[in-house]
Amino acid sequence: MPYRKTAILVGLLFISSTVTFAAGSSLVHAYFSDTTPSSETLFGGVFLEWYTASAVAVIGIALFPVLKPHGQNLSAGYLILRAMEGAAIIAVGVYFLVSRHQFEDYVLLVYILSGSAGLILSYLLLRSGLVARWLSMLGIAGYAALLAGVLADMSGAVSLATGAGIAFLVPGGLFEMAFPLLLIFRGWRSVDPVGCKEDSRAGVVPGGPRG
Repeated sequence: MPYRKTAILVGLLFISSTVTFAAGSSLVHAYFSDTTPSSETLFGGVFLEWYTASAVAVIGIALFPVLKPHGQNLSAGYLILRAMEGAAIIAVGVYFLVSRHQFEDYVLLVYILSGSAGLILSYLLLRSGLVARWLSMLGIAGYAALLAGVLADMSGAVSLATGAGIAFLVPGGLFEMAFPLLLIFRGWRSVDPVGCKEDSRAGVVPGGPRG
């Protein structure tokens, strides 16, 4: 099976980056919510988020050769968005450490980049057949819901952190649990990414999705 080690690496990075971003964001929120904040809390939160930044960038790099035969421009776009996401997280962390001021909507910025990259990834997975069709469709639905939730939050209709707004995060959360676990334990489906010839003009894979 091609790229088996890549599948395991990406799976582990997906899981660890999700956990560390959640933990880091909680620590950062706790620091700015506490009446007597501890610098250690802020440092811990920022460093956890910086791990997330590194992880998402490595995910983009690791997946590029796997996805490239199924859409070179889209694969490059996915890599760029993941790099931008990582850079944004690092920049916000530096801002927190230097200014000690809160940036209320930084999570929404991360969600925009992550959701856009996730839509590209899910679409490439769908048309390549590298994972089961249901999983690709779950990813498309999940990341579309995430971006819709960001728009709803920015408009003041809901808050993604509480109440009904959390529902926007559920489909994408399910994908980000199922996708890495399947990669770790099963790997890619029986599709040879190297054997797929990309149409140089239209950027499509002849024959469409397999599986």
